[in-house]
Amino acid sequence: MHSQFMDLIALVEKRPTVSELLAAFNEQTVSDYVVVYLRLLTSGHLQRENVFYQHFIEGGRSVKEFCQQEVEPMCKESDHIHIIALSQALNVSIQVEYMDRGEGGSTVTHVFPEGSNPQVFLLYRPGHYDILYK
Repeated sequence: MHSQFMDLIALVEKRPTVSELLAAFNEQTVSDYVVVYLRLLTSGHLQRENVFYQHFIEGGRSVKEFCQQEVEPMCKESDHIHIIALSQALNVSIQVEYMDRGEGGSTVTHVFPEGSNPQVFLLYRPGHYDILYK
């Protein structure tokens, strides 16, 4: 998984065409490997910094239990705590545009960590994150 992730990073650093990026990110095996790898990185960071994150976990679960139930399994939704941990684990600023189901058709912007200069841009639609290309 790590090598697949690093291969994808190397491709992005070469500044490929949009069609090359789409082909790489839309290949199911590659995207699944990347998602699993990022979930494991997030889990590892949460567990390493468990004293801090324990206060944000509901339901009386430990950080380890939360990671086993909510972070590591595929097809589980990610929330603020996941994005914060991933941003810190990778030392990358992430901007998320949240689409709420309210009126007006606008998004709500959050930057992790707050006040940083975003390097990765994501669109959150309930249940799913998409990469935004800027």
